[in-house]
Amino acid sequence: MKSFIIQKGTAFTLTAILAGTLVFPAYGSVNAVQTEDAVQTEDAVQVNTEKEKKSKHRDEVERVMDEVVTTKGVPSVIAGGLQDGKRWSYATGTTSYEVPRPVESDFSFRIGSITKTFTASVVLQLADEKKLNLDDSVEKWLPGVIKGDGYDGNKITIRQLLNHTSGLASYTDLDFRDITLPQNPYRYYSVDDLISMGLSKPPVYAPGEGWNYSNMNTVLAGQIIQKVTGETYAEQIRKRFIIPLGMTGTFVMGNSHEIPGKHATGYNMDRSGHLYDLTEMNQSWANAAGDIVSTVDDLTTFFSALLGGKLLTQEMMDQMHTTVDGPMGKVGLGIYEFKTADGQSYWGHAGGTFGYESRAYGSLDGKHIVVTSINSVGPEAAPAHDKIINKEFGR
Repeated sequence: MKSFIIQKGTAFTLTAILAGTLVFPAYGSVNAVQTEDAVQTEDAVQVNTEKEKKSKHRDEVERVMDEVVTTKGVPSVIAGGLQDGKRWSYATGTTSYEVPRPVESDFSFRIGSITKTFTASVVLQLADEKKLNLDDSVEKWLPGVIKGDGYDGNKITIRQLLNHTSGLASYTDLDFRDITLPQNPYRYYSVDDLISMGLSKPPVYAPGEGWNYSNMNTVLAGQIIQKVTGETYAEQIRKRFIIPLGMTGTFVMGNSHEIPGKHATGYNMDRSGHLYDLTEMNQSWANAAGDIVSTVDDLTTFFSALLGGKLLTQEMMDQMHTTVDGPMGKVGLGIYEFKTADGQSYWGHAGGTFGYESRAYGSLDGKHIVVTSINSVGPEAAPAHDKIINKEFGR
């Protein structure tokens, strides 16, 4: 694991903004798969005791979820996952401040930067198929795209795009996030628009000499996918993951501003701390870095398959989990380590976009997964996620 200088003052999610001011009542709904009755053997007492512990644990997780929606700025929480071969899900809170009604566990939501794990997984499959090499330069696949103002595509590798050590500046600065996009949420941004905005800023550091979270990295990874395969990253994600895994609630949105299926209102926060409805948003500005809509159940399916070694060979799994140091800890290729309060390690990604904050983490065998989604952004969202996830993974 290599250590880097971390660029200070970087905004890593859309939640680094002022606190919200609203409190609304919570509602709970549960959709859990019931475990089968234990076979009555000489170990029946022990089996039933284990079942009671699991039931108590699930109750405790749901209690924490109910508690966090009572805080300001967290209208609702949807969570679910996989444990011991059984899926569970739970939803609590209101879909809307304006017209309160219970949120449901099968609602769709924007997953934001969790999209990066999907894009990186396509790249790793292409590397496994020997169609590209992770240490290929960006220039090899996108000649003439990264140049000028201190940039040189010959010196940036695909690997550096996936672990954010390329030194490429991000086009999603605070003004773009807080002013430009909210003022014109239906605008379409082409890839050329995004790359041009990123290259208008100087490099954060020389390639490989630091760490800086930049959506430019994954946008370029998406372009490399298209150059290698002749199809867009969206088409490749559908063919490789969405269709084979039966993820019927997952969509790569592209130029669409709507959220398919049932969903809660997404609340954004302005610089004064005011929450406002920004459910409809053209996610073209996020591109391969953050334009997917999904569900708790589908993300559980994807991360269970990915972490369980069903999508990548062991060689590529090892590459994905070869890490560098970032502000959240160990950062791999499209994935990073989440450390629980008691020191356990899980892997996945966080997603923050307009109106929605989400998390997806799991064990490296893919057998224990948790996914959470909150329909607002703001300073209360991240601690709420952490409380739920720490309770779920707690010993």
